[in-house]
Amino acid sequence: MDYDERCVQLFKQANDYYAAGFSKRKIAKLLGVSRQTAIKYIGGDFEALCRKTLRSGMDAYHDYIVESLGSGISRKDVYDSVVAMGFEGKQTCAYDYMNKLISHYGMEVSIYKSTSAEAIQRRKQIQEYDYVTRTALFKSLWMNIELPSDHKEYAFNKYPKLYELNSCVKEFRQIFDKGCMPYLYLFIEKYKRSDLKALASFAKGLDKDIEAVENAVSSSLSSGFVEGTVNKLKTTKRTMCRYSVY
Repeated sequence: MDYDERCVQLFKQANDYYAAGFSKRKIAKLLGVSRQTAIKYIGGDFEALCRKTLRSGMDAYHDYIVESLGSGISRKDVYDSVVAMGFEGKQTCAYDYMNKLISHYGMEVSIYKSTSAEAIQRRKQIQEYDYVTRTALFKSLWMNIELPSDHKEYAFNKYPKLYELNSCVKEFRQIFDKGCMPYLYLFIEKYKRSDLKALASFAKGLDKDIEAVENAVSSSLSSGFVEGTVNKLKTTKRTMCRYSVY
């Protein structure tokens, strides 16, 4: 049986003081508790007062919770089940109670992974498919990281506009790799007429600020360091303004 150390100490001190002749009022003052608490501990039932308890509205479902957690069912699924049984408390209270049970019984449980029948069925259905992730596709287009050939073939056939987007990225990189100004002008004229609004807008933006873009292509110098420093200063300024308001 596990006991609450604070309650055990309080029980022992209260009864020691009482045996030494102190009044109940004085004992309460010495222990820093109310007079009713001191009276409760003086001559009270040790087991009832000092045994660890997990008092909660979840107590009515104690056995079910212990069995479910022990069998590997996640806290979320246990919570959903007890709510269906009539529990009306909040999820945070239920989780606190279950965490105490986990610690109390030293259980190894599935905390994050859903183990409901519906979740298991969904995972089985998902495993039937082979996914092309958006992140992998972006990395392939912008960072030239190779996709599996079947993934690339499927994505490009499913979305033909990826061919134009892929060519755009490669041609734009080539402008800076070779520092070739004619490539820049050809790029702008080509993609200003693109059916992809984003590419057309990008090309028109380059044309609008052509002097700065020409300098970026022809010069080996970069304003990256300055831009980074300015960004830090602006962040500091915004932080100062935010705290000054409060």
